[in-house]
Amino acid sequence: MQKFKNILKKVWLSIKKHIWSIVLILLALIVGGFFVWDSYTATIDFDPSFIMPQKKEPELFVAPYSGRMVEKSVLEKRPIAVMIENHPDSRPQSGLNDADIVYETIAEGGITRFLALYHSKESELIGPVRSARSYFVEWADSYDALYAHVGGSKEAISLINKLSISDLNQFYLGKYFWRDSTRWAPHNVYTTTEKLRQAAKSKRYKTETSEINGYLFKDDVEESLRPGSQKFTVNFNANFAPTYTYSIECNCYARSIKGVSQIDKKTKKKVIAKNVVVIFSDLGSSYLRGTAYTTITTTGTGAAYLYQDGVKKIGTWKRVPGKPLRFYDSGGKEFELNSGTTWIDVVAKGTIVK
Repeated sequence: MQKFKNILKKVWLSIKKHIWSIVLILLALIVGGFFVWDSYTATIDFDPSFIMPQKKEPELFVAPYSGRMVEKSVLEKRPIAVMIENHPDSRPQSGLNDADIVYETIAEGGITRFLALYHSKESELIGPVRSARSYFVEWADSYDALYAHVGGSKEAISLINKLSISDLNQFYLGKYFWRDSTRWAPHNVYTTTEKLRQAAKSKRYKTETSEINGYLFKDDVEESLRPGSQKFTVNFNANFAPTYTYSIECNCYARSIKGVSQIDKKTKKKVIAKNVVVIFSDLGSSYLRGTAYTTITTTGTGAAYLYQDGVKKIGTWKRVPGKPLRFYDSGGKEFELNSGTTWIDVVAKGTIVK
């Protein structure tokens, strides 16, 4: 019995000697046990962001010719200018709504033709592509654009060479274009922005741009402040007189010709403009080997109308060689455009717009 008491005494003395160590061990066991118990019984809301890196939203910039918000990689792409015809057999056309800017003016026979500038959006179908004319060459050059066309007048081809235009002529780059078998030639040549960029690389043209002479942009007018309606017609001639009808919902203008809405062949959507600029210039004719070709003064200054937000604004246009057209109000301040596609109709002085 005395021996047992001696053992207990030794144990007790040992406990007293190491009391704090024992306390710490017990506390550690208690805390550890709590976490084990909690892991089996608690409900945990899993937050993947706690262990997965957050995807960074890309920084966006204002595209210089359309005002659309784009990534820097898009901003740095070189613009592409494409000739698109407007003969009745070419309708409906494709890709006009994807363009930043569309120029429209007379070619031969009173038929208008388009120059569509692509930069902030790519287009999966463009056409029908048609031949070059010298004034369209000058406008394409003003944006330092790759220039796509199917042949052209002798004057236009000469100017392309003189200005060292990055020329994407279907005559020599046929594999980057194709003909639609459901349409009659010559109204059936098509391409895409992707194919045209490939064509540019094959010719070792630069495909990026650093110097951009963009336009000024503003926010759309609030819907409550927009007028109920607006409609006007640009009278190139009796057969080619596009009418623009304003829509308060989209704050845009839908195009029609002789009462027939212009639509996109691929998307079936109406062809629309967020801004319409009508500029008045000197239009004439030149004769080459018995053929009359339209001539247009593309530089200098003249009267201009800007239609946007359902309102007509009167001003002027100005252009110096090698630079884009600019538009100014009566006080000399540059017009601000709405974001989206801008149509520029170039007409002879005295043309009726009503």
